[in-house]
Amino acid sequence: MSAIQNPSPDIESVLSLTEPSEPLRRFSEQLQRLIDERRLQPLFQPIVSLDNRRIIGYEALIRGEQGRDLYTPAQLFDAARCSQQLAALEFACREVSCRKFVDLKLPGKLFLNMSPLSFTDKHYREGVTREILARVGLAPERVVFELTERQPLDEFGPLRAATDHFRHQGFAVALDDLGAGYAGLRVWSELNPDYVKIDRHFISGIDADPVKREFVRAMLDIAHRIGNRVIAEGIEREEELRTLASLGVDYVQGFLLARPSATPPVNLTQGLSLDGFRVRHHDSFRQTVGDITQYAASIEPSTKTLTVVERFRADPQLTCLPVVQGDRPLGMVSRSELLNIFSHRYSYELHADKPVETFICKRTILVEVGCELKEAGQMVTEDPLQNLSVDLLVSQEGSYAGVVRIGRLLRCITEEKLRLARHSNPLTQLPGNVPLYEWIDHLLLERQLFTVAYCDINQFKPFNDAFGYGMGDDVILMLGELLIRHVDSVRDFVGHVGGDDFVLVFRSSDWRERCERVLSEFSRAASALMPEGQKDYWSLDRVGQRQRFGSLTLAIGCVTPDPRYCKTHHQVAHLLADAKHSAKREGGSVLFESRRRAPASVPASERSIGSALDL
Repeated sequence: MSAIQNPSPDIESVLSLTEPSEPLRRFSEQLQRLIDERRLQPLFQPIVSLDNRRIIGYEALIRGEQGRDLYTPAQLFDAARCSQQLAALEFACREVSCRKFVDLKLPGKLFLNMSPLSFTDKHYREGVTREILARVGLAPERVVFELTERQPLDEFGPLRAATDHFRHQGFAVALDDLGAGYAGLRVWSELNPDYVKIDRHFISGIDADPVKREFVRAMLDIAHRIGNRVIAEGIEREEELRTLASLGVDYVQGFLLARPSATPPVNLTQGLSLDGFRVRHHDSFRQTVGDITQYAASIEPSTKTLTVVERFRADPQLTCLPVVQGDRPLGMVSRSELLNIFSHRYSYELHADKPVETFICKRTILVEVGCELKEAGQMVTEDPLQNLSVDLLVSQEGSYAGVVRIGRLLRCITEEKLRLARHSNPLTQLPGNVPLYEWIDHLLLERQLFTVAYCDINQFKPFNDAFGYGMGDDVILMLGELLIRHVDSVRDFVGHVGGDDFVLVFRSSDWRERCERVLSEFSRAASALMPEGQKDYWSLDRVGQRQRFGSLTLAIGCVTPDPRYCKTHHQVAHLLADAKHSAKREGGSVLFESRRRAPASVPASERSIGSALDL
């Protein structure tokens, strides 16, 4: 942003005065002229969707006259508060922003900043926004009001009044600077806005700060559960953008994408390409080492060992140090190992001047950022001679990326196991709906080709009624074991989504043959479970009619979604439900393969059978 040219040295102190003064009156007069003559300059900064890499709207940012005292937004609005002209200034900003937005024919929504305290200003007049929009020809549905509150409120009435006032007129509402100032959890819960904008404090350096990542992950989880859309603002580095995409942020804004401009771009065809920043949905399937990596200052391999010893002794919290040559990680130096060596007699004389690379831990564990936590944990725990006080050294494509604390690694693995246990079926211990959804979202994100199969036992309820739940459980356990035996344990996924319903996610190319083997073996195993001499039985059907039933059969409905058009597991679930019903209608043990590959909203001409194979 532009700075003031030749600013008055005492402008901040003048605006902070509680008693009227000549300079304050001068600033008030300047502000009144800016408002009356509409000399305010709107700039626009794009807000971009990571899902389709399009501009969905623009935030309007206001400047005063270039080279004058009241140029920056902070100076303008401080002067307005001091002179009780806050509402008048906001209405003027609103008018010039709306007019310029329409004149430039910008696409998407217009995000306008406003303070709820302006409603208490004597200049406030209801209906002025509708008048402005009518004059410039802008529909209320294209306007989003960003509620910004940097001053404490004794009650939340003004905020709720502001939100209700604009929603009743068709506007959307955003909560600005979430996590900063007074835009906290209570304000969020009171307003339940359409959008929340995460404050830039949590965005700056998020790629190297695991604490910030956890805060943002929590905000995303809450927002997605209650239906809010999330905008991350203040992005200035590609590493920040990549991290936010991996966490599942919906929309992004910042200097990296585009600076505020009087003539902003209408698309992102120039400059930064977002092709590599596809959004990862908020239910991440597995955590990787990169999710918990934190940056730690490194030392050169030529550093004298005595220097490192002195650093360890000066900082009791320091357990180890990474040794990096250029950007290539070499290993870790352990506090306990090094101080133990220097506790021996004559150690200073023998080792003080040696380069520290001499004392790199022989069992340093070096992992890539994409390594899964489970695999990293196995590296740590399966070696009985491993020093558990030595952190993991992390690299990204061979370059130093940071370290992972052993304690944090083990905690995260434990939490992941507990989470999986919470979402596992108690009878078969197979993953339930949540891990299944996460895995499908993960494959869609990676644009991998896969096939989903829904397995449902035909006439299972009459069987349960006739032979009891114990035998019914035996059948379900048999089917679960059968499915596990016939999938690739590395490439495929088996989920138990309830009752007698199982879902398979195949990446194996021979999935049809595997399903046919499942059908064949199920028929034999189900027949063997029936009491000798009782291969058919009488029971009630679903409408309460008594009829004769035979051996159990299995229906399998399959679909191969096209990742170019299916973006979430919800869309895949709709396709799979149709395939399952078609398989059930055919009756008996049958494998039904749906020809649909994309949601119904995609034109039929684009949903060819081979489209998914052309990725």
